[in-house]
Amino acid sequence: MAWLALTSTLGWSLDLDTVLENTAVTPPSSVEFREVRHNPLFKEPMIITGYLEYIEAGRLRKVVETPFEEAFLIDKDHIEVERNGKIRKLSLHKSKFLKTMLGGIEAILAGQSEHLASVFSYELSGTSSSWSLRLKPLSQSASRHLKSLLVKGNENSVTSIRFDLREGEWHLMEIISADSKP
Repeated sequence: MAWLALTSTLGWSLDLDTVLENTAVTPPSSVEFREVRHNPLFKEPMIITGYLEYIEAGRLRKVVETPFEEAFLIDKDHIEVERNGKIRKLSLHKSKFLKTMLGGIEAILAGQSEHLASVFSYELSGTSSSWSLRLKPLSQSASRHLKSLLVKGNENSVTSIRFDLREGEWHLMEIISADSKP
């Protein structure tokens, strides 16, 4: 596990605890996003937009508004997927990859550095005004599907998350604005 302590231009030390403390989100909260999905099987990347909600500890919601409508509710140990008015419920116990990825995202939102470090190896670089956090799953089964997460941010917030999945497939989620949805 990498642990970097760099002095920033603003005078605070750049370490995982400090970054997560400064960017932690208090639920309920929401942000708009723009996501670029690249898959080698697509002619060109797919761009989706919508919003994310951190409802409470253990509950996250992702709502896609364009180019199609879809919603995912992560509720502790399961995911509810809503498409075309139908809801499917999936257990997270059957997918180490999803459980690892979603647990990492919630740990970032909640500012839980110990939980994050227990599931991912990490490398933190940059300054307080422009930092990057590369996360790699410690679990071999999760790493077969999720190669890494690259989280970027500034003094106050996470600005983007890149998910590197199977060979050549990646998703880049850019955070557009905070608390813009109910």
